[in-house]
Amino acid sequence: MTHRVIVIGLDGATFDLIRPWAAEGHLPTLARLMDEGSWGELRSTMPPMTAPAWTSFATGVNPGKHRLYDWIARDDGGYAFAPLTARDATAPTLYRLLSEAGRRVLVMNVPMSYPAAPVNGIMIAGMPAPTLDERISHPPGIVDELKAAIGDYILYPDPGQAYSDRGIDSFLQRLYRTTELRTAAFRHLLAQERWDFAMLVYNGTDTISHALWKFMDQRHPLHDPRRYTKYGHAIRDYYRFVDGQLAALMDTLDDQTTLLLMSDHGFGPFHKFIHVNNWLMAEGWLHAKRGLMAQLKQRLFRRGMAPMSVYNQLMRVGLGALKREVVRGQGQGLMKRLFFSFEDVDWSRTVAYSLGNVGQIYLNVAGREPQGCVQPGAQYEALRDEIMARLLTLRDPDSGEAVVEAVYRREALFSGDQLALAPDILFMPTRLEYFGFGEYEFGSHKIIEPMARGISGTHRMNGIFLAHGPAIQKGHVDGASLLDLAPTILHLLGQTPSAAMDGRLLDEIIAPDFRPAPAAPHKPWADHDGPRDDNAMSEEEQRIIAERLRSLGYVG
Repeated sequence: MTHRVIVIGLDGATFDLIRPWAAEGHLPTLARLMDEGSWGELRSTMPPMTAPAWTSFATGVNPGKHRLYDWIARDDGGYAFAPLTARDATAPTLYRLLSEAGRRVLVMNVPMSYPAAPVNGIMIAGMPAPTLDERISHPPGIVDELKAAIGDYILYPDPGQAYSDRGIDSFLQRLYRTTELRTAAFRHLLAQERWDFAMLVYNGTDTISHALWKFMDQRHPLHDPRRYTKYGHAIRDYYRFVDGQLAALMDTLDDQTTLLLMSDHGFGPFHKFIHVNNWLMAEGWLHAKRGLMAQLKQRLFRRGMAPMSVYNQLMRVGLGALKREVVRGQGQGLMKRLFFSFEDVDWSRTVAYSLGNVGQIYLNVAGREPQGCVQPGAQYEALRDEIMARLLTLRDPDSGEAVVEAVYRREALFSGDQLALAPDILFMPTRLEYFGFGEYEFGSHKIIEPMARGISGTHRMNGIFLAHGPAIQKGHVDGASLLDLAPTILHLLGQTPSAAMDGRLLDEIIAPDFRPAPAAPHKPWADHDGPRDDNAMSEEEQRIIAERLRSLGYVG
């Protein structure tokens, strides 16, 4: 029998939680994997966001080669943004490479795999799929077959439910049901299909940590001791449930299958926003238009007329249901005309702006941006140096601590033919308890602001990696990167990793006597469906995706 590989993704999982809970006996399956196999932390991408991280996993290359730096990107013709999908990535995925080598693949719920690509096997896409339409799977119709076989298939639980006290129980119920169905669907397809490589991602470890971290973390600013009894162990209990799902999967594996567990990033508490565009405006690098309406909106904005402030006031008087009317995101809602946004920015005088998550700053470069005013060369470099230096002086007005711990030029982090699309500057907020946020609509009039509601946990650089099976030797892995998994998986399946991959083979985890069998001769796989020309998303699909990303705290 040819050697096979199963990868289980636990989105956002962290050893900061797993190790103590495993030691306490809550996670026996994960404890066994650490005891019997190889394991270690897995360095994420910078920034440690879902879209670049999962795409780097799937391609083995850095964002400078695959093009996805965030969930969103600026439209070519202006300063608005659009959500990205797998179709925007430019590097071949692991699934494509294995298909071309004649290997059968089974891929389920991997983020940034929508729309589902034709593969030699089955793909059911994950985020940011807006609906269960035919583009969610290859071949089309697989989800309907699964519903008939196992009863249902839920696209996502709704994290927005967990941000109100009355919705937490419903959120948890749907989260557990979604997880059960994912496992049942995966096991059904494993038994029904022929496969060499199979992969399933559980998103719940990420979603529940975003939503409920404050209940577990007694040092979190939003922690409520009165709610600790009911929800303080909710994240641990969900990890324990997933651990049981893993045990059931492991019982089905034979001695020719290697199991890899991984996460795209780690997790930790989220305390405060850094509203990067407000800082750029305060420093004189971003300017409002001189027209009467833009100046009026800016004055109102400085007095607190901003989506977050208005929504907080509505919550205080019991009108939180009007959130959709004030929500951020390219002017959604009836109050759009009152809020200051990128439409009110004078781009002819603005030299820098932020768009995206964690800490990304773009210079408004002549010849690149539609109204760029920063000249490439000496002016660009001088301005970049100035902004980078000033970032390191930014301090929390409450504590006085520096809120930026590291600043990078893009070429220090990325390389490749897509480097021109990267942010010019990236910064790492202190401990990632602060969150640098670049917003199309200016969500708040403050520069640094405590999180009042919504998400209370967010991403960290340290993901997880565990490997178990006949090809794996026991031990601890140091210095592994998310980019190393694609070449390692290809090696385990007898394929030669592409020289274009930035990741390395994790040779230290491979058992000394393991010799991957080369791929058997095969009939060349053909993409019989060909590329789909109907994959452009409609405005409604883009709206659904933006709403979902906003509920997770990724889009402003």
